Amino acid sequence: MKAPAARTSLGFHGDAPSAVEMKAAEEAGRAMPDAALPAESTRDIHRGHLFRKYLLLILSLVMTVLLASSAISLYFSYQENKAALASLQQVKALGAASRIEQYIQQLAEQLSFASLPMFDEADLEARRIEFLRLLRQVPEVTDVAQLDGSGRERVAVSRLGMDSIGSGKDRSSEAAFQNARAGSPWFGPVYFHKDTEPYMTVAIRSPGDKGAVTVADLNLKFIWDVISRISTDDTGKAYVVDSKGLLVADPDIGLVLRKTSLASAPHVRAAAAARAPGPQAMVTRDLQGAEVLASVAPIEPLGWNVFVERPMAEVYAKLNASILRTGLLLLAGLMVSAVAAWVLARNMVRPIRTLAEGARRIGEGELDAQIVIRTGDELEALAGQFNRMSAQLRESYGELERKVDQRTAELTASLEFQTAAAEILRVLSRMPADLQPALQAIAERSVLRCRADASKIWLQEGDHFRAVTGYPLKDGAGSSRDDILPTSAGSVVGRAFVEGRTMHVEDVAPKSLRVPQRGGVRTVLAVPIVRDGASVGVIAVLRKEVQPFSEAEVRLVETFADQAVIAIQNARLFREIENKGRELEVANRHKSEFLANMSHELRTPLNAIIGFSEVLAERMFGEVNDKQMEYLQDIHSSGQHLLTLINDVLDLSKIEAGRMELDLSCIDLGLLIDDALTLVRERAQRGGIRISLEVGEGLTEWVADARKVKQVIVNLLSNAVKFTPAGGSVRLRARRLDAAGRGVAEVSVADTGVGIALEDQALVFDEFRQAGSDALRRSEGTGLGLSLAKRFVELHGGTIRVESRPGEGATFSFTLPQQVPEAVV
Repeated sequence: MKAPAARTSLGFHGDAPSAVEMKAAEEAGRAMPDAALPAESTRDIHRGHLFRKYLLLILSLVMTVLLASSAISLYFSYQENKAALASLQQVKALGAASRIEQYIQQLAEQLSFASLPMFDEADLEARRIEFLRLLRQVPEVTDVAQLDGSGRERVAVSRLGMDSIGSGKDRSSEAAFQNARAGSPWFGPVYFHKDTEPYMTVAIRSPGDKGAVTVADLNLKFIWDVISRISTDDTGKAYVVDSKGLLVADPDIGLVLRKTSLASAPHVRAAAAARAPGPQAMVTRDLQGAEVLASVAPIEPLGWNVFVERPMAEVYAKLNASILRTGLLLLAGLMVSAVAAWVLARNMVRPIRTLAEGARRIGEGELDAQIVIRTGDELEALAGQFNRMSAQLRESYGELERKVDQRTAELTASLEFQTAAAEILRVLSRMPADLQPALQAIAERSVLRCRADASKIWLQEGDHFRAVTGYPLKDGAGSSRDDILPTSAGSVVGRAFVEGRTMHVEDVAPKSLRVPQRGGVRTVLAVPIVRDGASVGVIAVLRKEVQPFSEAEVRLVETFADQAVIAIQNARLFREIENKGRELEVANRHKSEFLANMSHELRTPLNAIIGFSEVLAERMFGEVNDKQMEYLQDIHSSGQHLLTLINDVLDLSKIEAGRMELDLSCIDLGLLIDDALTLVRERAQRGGIRISLEVGEGLTEWVADARKVKQVIVNLLSNAVKFTPAGGSVRLRARRLDAAGRGVAEVSVADTGVGIALEDQALVFDEFRQAGSDALRRSEGTGLGLSLAKRFVELHGGTIRVESRPGEGATFSFTLPQQVPEAVV
C-alpha cells in the first residue's frame, strides 16, 4: 500500500502567510525529532545562499553607477598625478646629470689647457711647473703625467708621491695610453685608491696619432659637493652610480668610501641593461628597504647614471586622501542600499524556499513528496512540474538499476580482456627477442581470463606440431610440453590449423575428434595462429566440463593468437638482424683491409710513374719535343690525380675503420691558410679567377693536425676554383669566434660559380657523390674531397656547412676549436 503523499504548501494573502499556516508551521517545528536537526541546519545554510544572492544582486545594481564613476575619476586622477610626479622626478634627474657632466667637462678642459704644446717641448721642467699649477688650481687632480708617443713617461707630478722627470717608464700597456684620442678626453673606470676614496683616470692625446698623452687621476669625492647642492625634497636624495653599479657620489659620503655596490638593485640593473630611453620613473627600494620612486638620467661621456629618489609615502599622499574620501562615500551608499535590498529580498525568497525544500526531499529519495505553492505565477507552475517529474522518476528508477547492473557486468568483462591483452603487450615489449616468455604468458592468461582448466600452444615443425608451452590442469594432467601431433584434420587442433579458422567444440565426447589432452576434457576452443595467410600454430583452451566459451572469450583468444604472431615475427626479425649485423661487420672489415692493401700496392708503381715522368720532363736522358712534353705532363698530372685519389680512399677507409688519429701540434692558422692558398693560386690565375684573403686576429696559437686542416682548406679552394667560371672570384676568410667559453675559428670559402640547388646540398658531403647540375657532374673529381673534409673537421670537434643558391655561387664554412675536445681525442 502506498504511503500518503507528503505535501509542502505555502499560501499567500498579499505578501504575508495566513495565521493558520504560521501556527501549523510552529507545530511542525515542535514535533520535529532531534535527529533531524543537522539536516535542518543544512537547509538553513542553503536558504541563506539564495537570500544573499538576491541581496548582493540588488546591491550590485545600486552600486554599479557609483563604483564606475568613482573608479574612473580615481583612475584618471591617479594616472595624472603619477605622470606629473614622474615628470618632475625626471627633470630633477636630468638637471643633476647636466650639472655633473658640466663639472667633469670643466675638469677635462683644465687638463686640456695644462697639456697644450709648449714652445720648447724638450723643457721638461716647464712642463712640471705647468702641472704643479694644475694641482694648485684643481684640487680634484692628485696625479698627472705626460707620456710620449711611444708610451714612456716624461714628467710625473703627484700630491701623494714623488715627482719624476725623464724617468722613461714604459706605460704603453696602460688603458689610458691605448684609449687616448686627440680632440676628446678618455674617461677610465672608477677605482678606489687603497680601498677608500673613489678615483677616475682621464687621458688626453695631443694632436696626431703619435702625439703625447697627458694622464691625470681625479679624486671623485669632490663630486659630493655637486650632489649636495642638487635640490631635492626633504626626504629625497640624488646619487651617482658608475657603469658597474658602484656608488660614486652620494650625500652620505660614508656610503661612497665604503665602496657600496648597487649593481643588484632593480632600478640600477634596468638602467645598465639598455641605454635607450625607458620609463621616466620606476618604483623600487632604497638601501634601507623602503619603497621609493626613482628616476634616472645618463651622464653620456662617463657611462654613469644619476638617480633621484623620493619616498613613495610622500609621492602618493594626495592619492591616499582621495581614495579615502571615495571609500567613505561608497561605504555610506552601501549601507543605505543594504537596508533596502534586505527588505526586498526577504519577500522574494519565501516561495523559493518552499520549492527548494520540496526538491530536496525528492532528491533524498522521497519520490511520493508533493510540493504545493499557490502564488498564481511561474513558481506554482514550476512546483507542478516537480510533482510530475517525481512520478516519472519512480517509474524509471527501477529500469535504470537493471541497465546499470547489466552495463557494469559488460564493462567488467571488457576491462578484464583489455587488461589481459595489455599484459601480453608488456611481455612483448620487455623481451621482444625471446619467444618463450611471450607464449607462456599467452597460455597462462588464456586459462585465467577464460576460466578454463588448461591451455596449450602448438607450433608447426615440418609436417607435425610440437607443444612449445602450456598452462597445466590443476591435477597435473597435461603438464608435458613435448606433445607431438600430425598436421592433419584428425584432431580439433589439426582441423583448426588446416582450415585456418577457429574451432569451438562444446562437447567432444559424442564426436570422433581426437583431443590433445588427457584428463577428461569436454569443451575445446582451438584458434589458429595465422601469419601472411598461412597457419603456423594453434592455441587450444580446454575445459573439463561441458561449458561453451562466450563470444567475448573467443575474441580474446583470437586476440592472443594475433599477439602470438607478433611475438613470432619479432623473434624472427631479431635473429635476422643479428645475423645481418654480423655479416655487415665482417664485410666492412674486409672492405677496409682490401682498400688499405690496394692503396699500398698501387702507390708503389704510381710513384715510379710520376718519378720517371718528372725525370724525362727535365730532359735528363735527352731532349724531348713539344708533343712528347705534352704527353709527359699529362702522365704526370694524371698520376698525381690518381695518387691523390688513392690517398683519399686510404684516409676514408682509416676513418671508417676507426684507425685515423690526429697528429696534434701548435700551429699558426693564418700561415697554414697562406700555404694552402699557394697550392691553388696558380690554377686560379690560369683560369682568370681572382682570389682574395681575409685573416682576422687571434689565430696564431691553434692545436690541430696541420696536414689534415690544410687538406680541408685545399679541397674547398680547389672545388671553388673548379666550379667558378673565368672572370669570377673566390674569397677565403678566417676569423676567431668565442663559443661556450672557448676559442673557435671559422674558415669560409665563397665563390661566384654555378651554385648548388637546395635539394642537392645534403648530398655534397657523401662519398663518391657530385650533386648538382649536369655541368657539375661532368667536372673532374671523384666526390671524395668534401666527404674527407667533413670527416677531418669532425675529428677536430668542428662542423662544416654549405650555403648556396643556383647561379649565385656557394659558400662552404667550417669551424675549428682552438683545443680539440677530450671526447673527440
